[in-house]
Amino acid sequence: MDAPRPPLVLLRGGRPASAPDRRSHASLAVHCGGEVADLEEALAEAVETAQLMRLEIERRIARALDAFQDRG
Repeated sequence: MDAPRPPLVLLRGGRPASAPDRRSHASLAVHCGGEVADLEEALAEAVETAQLMRLEIERRIARALDAFQDRG
């Protein structure tokens, strides 16, 4: 006999509804719902993902500024 399965909750990011959804499937995670530990884990993962995204944005901006300065 199989053990009962906990409910699954798909946690979405903090983008506004009007923003285009450009997240990859790898950035979406499914966490079992109902426990505080699961929520804390999901929040920690979301913070880590946001920090990585910020670093990537900063790198892209720096490359664009370097390319712009090289032209002038």
